[in-house]
Amino acid sequence: MQLQNMKVLSDSEINQVHEASVNILENTGVMIYSKKVLDLMDAKGAYVDFGSRTARIPRSMVEKALKTVPETFRLYGRDGKKVFTIGDGIPKCASGHNAIFIVDAGTNERRSSTLKDVENFAAISDKLMDIDIVGVPVMPQDVTPKATLIYAVKALYENTDKPLYFSTESKAVNAAIMELMKVVAGKNSISEYPTAISQLSPTSPLTWEDGAVEALLDVSEHGVPLALLPEPITGVSAPYTVAGLLTMHNTEVLSGVVISQLVRPGTPLMYGSSWTTYDMKFTNAIIGSPETSMLRIAGRQMAGYYHMPSHTTAPNSDANAHDEQNSWEKTISNLCAICAGNDVVVNSGMFATGLTISLEQLVLDDEINGIIRRLHRGIDVNPDTIGLDVIKSVGTSGNFFMEDHTLEYLRSGEFREVKVSNTKNHDNWLASGAPDVVENAGKQVQKLLCERNKNWLEQEKVNRMTDIIRNFEKTLCC
Repeated sequence: MQLQNMKVLSDSEINQVHEASVNILENTGVMIYSKKVLDLMDAKGAYVDFGSRTARIPRSMVEKALKTVPETFRLYGRDGKKVFTIGDGIPKCASGHNAIFIVDAGTNERRSSTLKDVENFAAISDKLMDIDIVGVPVMPQDVTPKATLIYAVKALYENTDKPLYFSTESKAVNAAIMELMKVVAGKNSISEYPTAISQLSPTSPLTWEDGAVEALLDVSEHGVPLALLPEPITGVSAPYTVAGLLTMHNTEVLSGVVISQLVRPGTPLMYGSSWTTYDMKFTNAIIGSPETSMLRIAGRQMAGYYHMPSHTTAPNSDANAHDEQNSWEKTISNLCAICAGNDVVVNSGMFATGLTISLEQLVLDDEINGIIRRLHRGIDVNPDTIGLDVIKSVGTSGNFFMEDHTLEYLRSGEFREVKVSNTKNHDNWLASGAPDVVENAGKQVQKLLCERNKNWLEQEKVNRMTDIIRNFEKTLCC
């Protein structure tokens, strides 16, 4: 059977968090910097104070909105052949997301990222078996700054057939990416053929900036899958307790659920999360702490309570190098993310608290994803896998090397084949040059870049996407 999903909250504790969130929405409300959204909320029954830009949301609105959120939704690759059902109980792993720097394999130094880095990251993600979705790895620094995300999404579409994941705080940038999606789909309606998930975030505590919330309207109107991802921080924009952080986060997710379902009931949503605590000693955010890993489990439980698919970030690490800390933080965070049953787990390839990527880290994280997904899949027990007949046939003092049963299961996925881990004995390892896993990952990077997908996007579509970016850049001059 499949490994049972991890839990960290009792049913009573889940209900306490929910009731506190509804109380906050009803009595404190959320600040919304968009008159258009405030007008919508007012017309639909929220208690809106236009002077303070605050909308208090009654329980009935929350409950009605939750009833229209789909429990699953479909996500497509650009060719329409790679199709996933998000919410089917099988965790999907995504690379990315939105770093600034890259550690260059040639120099082992951190540098600003380029559009070519995005292309290479996408090409490698496309070939890795435990990367299902490709997120924007970095915001390239060698293009027009306000158009950097649009350039990155275009580069992803050109270098992978897999579905995409992106996030923005700008309505205009989000609208341009919706246009890219239409070009790839070959149709104006993209609700039936979504090739990407859009992540949008409120500003903690309890605030929706105009760019993010109006982008939320746009995404909902298009019927594109939406990840609602608050990011409150303990002691900064949320209480300095794990339960307080969870409650603030949950409240902000519910506010986005209400808005999206008012715009278009049935808009596909994910209960998103990128858990962050704060180190008061060194005054910096932390994403690889044990508390954030517990919250990866708690977030999945809250999403399950609302019958929503869930997203979280992992494998995460605050380490600034490919070292032991990087390894244990990534493994623990990803174990909790996947084995709690989160539907989409984003951040493969990142480290240094989400600021940095490397192509080697992407390959290493693919290995971690595969190992943990194999653990989550559990043990398939049936008469054939038990092997009673072959055990009796071989009997005592025999071996199973050449048995048909062995050959049948040899390449069946019963055992996850490692790609970069060192599993040779000491002598064979020395004979191969005594590489560490980072060296193995570097060799894998070069191999995958040489084998990159040559199934390029049609030139006519590339040209149309280029025109969309040029038109966007023209608006920046006005």
